[in-house]
Amino acid sequence: MTVKFLNQVKKLLFQEDKGQYIGFVAASYRATKGIYPLVVEVANGNQKYMVEQKIEIVGRQFVEQRIRVPEQTRKKVLTPANQANDAKVTAAAREKAETKLVAPLWEGPFVWPLSGRITTQFGMIRYVNNIENGRHSGWDIAAPSGTPVVSINKGQVIYAGELKVSGNTVIVHHGLDLYSSYLHLSKINVTEGQMIDKGQVVGAVGMTGLATGPHLHLTIRVGDTPVDPGLFIGKTVAWE
Repeated sequence: MTVKFLNQVKKLLFQEDKGQYIGFVAASYRATKGIYPLVVEVANGNQKYMVEQKIEIVGRQFVEQRIRVPEQTRKKVLTPANQANDAKVTAAAREKAETKLVAPLWEGPFVWPLSGRITTQFGMIRYVNNIENGRHSGWDIAAPSGTPVVSINKGQVIYAGELKVSGNTVIVHHGLDLYSSYLHLSKINVTEGQMIDKGQVVGAVGMTGLATGPHLHLTIRVGDTPVDPGLFIGKTVAWE
């Protein structure tokens, strides 16, 4: 099944449910508001079927956030090479997962990964030492170092290791191309390939990688597109 949306063509993971196919399609926080065609093409032998649906993207304002770190640290850690390396490693993990897991693995509502205060919201336009560093891909949740971090739902660990910018990182695939990532951990409690339950400890709060203090950075992605964690945390996915 191939989906074309926002000038991108991608094979997405869908699950059959009562004669229909269900799945996620995400729009980037950089997308311009408007009405766009969503084209789904299904091949069955020599026959192809195509369905088009209009999708409206509504406008949303993202505020700026400015943080400061030692300039020597910024130059050493937040380099294009390090950022590209992190992106390459995590993208490869997701691509590998797409070939193995299809069915939804999550069950019931998605839970908070820990109790804490959100210090940086999704989509904030971030400046590090007054230099723009793109959009914030998730939530930063402040908590004391060593606080246990749990998986927001059931899934399979597809990456558990140290990255240049995000430090100790765990990525969980919840099925249907839905992923949660836990960054800047002080320690990791799971291993790649491990099946884990909702609420199971994946690590502990830290400040590894580039961080100004102990906190958890939580990212939720549909494929390679970050989405607002508020769309899932405390909610149950229900297909209409």
